[in-house]
Amino acid sequence: MIKKENLFSHGVCICLSILLVYLLGFPQRFDRIFLTYFSLIFLARFTFFRIFFGIWFVIAALYLPVGFYYGSPNVAVISSIAETDIDEMTEFCSQLPSYFYFVSLFLAVFFIILFKKFPFPKINNQYLIIFVLGLSCYKPIKIIAQYRPNTFSSIVYSFFSNIKYPILEFCIGFNESSKLYLTEKEQQLKQIEQSNSIPIVSVNPKHKTYVIIIGESVRKDYMSAYGFKYDNTPFTRTHANVIWDGLIAPAPNTQASIPHLISQSIFSDDKEVNALLSNNIISIANDAGFETYWLSNQGRLGKMEITVPRIASYAKHSFYTKKGEYNGKSSRGKHDTLLLPELDNILLKNSNQPKLIVMHLIGSHPHFCKRLEFEVQFDLNNKNISCYVSSIKETDDLITQTIDKLEKYKQDYSLVYFADHGLAHTDQYNDLRHNSDYQESYRVPFIFFDSDKSPQQKINKQISGFQLVYLLSHWMGIKLEVKHDYMQNELLEIPEQDNIKIKKWTTNKLFPFNKLKKDPNPFN
Repeated sequence: MIKKENLFSHGVCICLSILLVYLLGFPQRFDRIFLTYFSLIFLARFTFFRIFFGIWFVIAALYLPVGFYYGSPNVAVISSIAETDIDEMTEFCSQLPSYFYFVSLFLAVFFIILFKKFPFPKINNQYLIIFVLGLSCYKPIKIIAQYRPNTFSSIVYSFFSNIKYPILEFCIGFNESSKLYLTEKEQQLKQIEQSNSIPIVSVNPKHKTYVIIIGESVRKDYMSAYGFKYDNTPFTRTHANVIWDGLIAPAPNTQASIPHLISQSIFSDDKEVNALLSNNIISIANDAGFETYWLSNQGRLGKMEITVPRIASYAKHSFYTKKGEYNGKSSRGKHDTLLLPELDNILLKNSNQPKLIVMHLIGSHPHFCKRLEFEVQFDLNNKNISCYVSSIKETDDLITQTIDKLEKYKQDYSLVYFADHGLAHTDQYNDLRHNSDYQESYRVPFIFFDSDKSPQQKINKQISGFQLVYLLSHWMGIKLEVKHDYMQNELLEIPEQDNIKIKKWTTNKLFPFNKLKKDPNPFN
């Protein structure tokens, strides 16, 4: 029995257990709280473990901003750590609400004082200790008995990976995610040494210049071209040849989505998907005799290149507004319009070869107000959302200027614009952020402009962003030896697709799109 005088100290241990689980980014579960509580009441009175727990609670306090937005350690977190420099870290920190700094600092100081001064309860009941150990080991032993790993190392790994103790889970998750990240990076580097392996049957482009504009973080229900009540896409709304309502992005973040949008996707039993980076729209265009260009305002995210720049490296010519970083101090003031002078340089060159120009925008990436080149153009009584709507207007202006340049140089052109992913509301509709749980994180614009100025057509068909590389190849007049709706049918004849699947950003496993929650636009 717990003595009356120890009730307070036990209550503190329970609160600390709940807090640790939350700070490290894990869902609250009874077994996690239970094991943390018992580890504190059994061990925290000893100096070594008091220091050990103190260090871990301080780490947890500092991990709070990451855990709050991205959860426990996963591949997305590891890749961000591995591929982010000091400037980018500063940018990430500047996006956080100011109270995060206060809470993290307060908790870190509080934990240091607590583990130095607090009299933790003393429990010596050997039967209770045996009971807790037995309860802790029950699930791991049950799983080992069920799956029967056949080596000592696999038995040990299975045992410890199934104990729901947050500190242990954090370490194992960090280790597993690091291994997976390094494995994927190694595979991607091997892929980039390869060239396109999809046979090309014929090449018959209808235009001389093809432009792909890849937008950033745009959900279509915030565009007037798709019915949004604020007219933030006047040019697109009135001048687009085709406005397609129904493209579902493959994933809810840039690095997971773009490879599947512009590279071939390889499926394993309709349960898992991987991007074959060598078979991308740039390498296909190269093999088809196009002159290829990649213009980017997204940079190369840190010292180590990541997936999208690896695809971009296939281009015969590339241009980055940011050298070596994605979004740090040295990128301030570098807006998407900085791509336009380089577009001028490309269009000035006389060549009989058809051209493919890819423009990768920073667009509406959070933090929205920092993306704006000009003043906020819309007032929605909400600063973040007003900036978001205005950032989409600036992208519409960029499309206008791009087409103006194409026409100035008398280019026979076709241009397509789509976004890599959308966003979902957070902070009681006061902001938008990456979130893989909502359909609107995947519903993106898909819009075509042509120099022939044909009457506008609107298509309302739901299609998957997986294998979009086939559609883009067909659009460019490149016939591939592939049987697919995107390759076999003209644009307007592509059938609607049912049972579309997406991937969440921490895994390659597929998930039914229609099972995601909905996040309607409250400003419409």
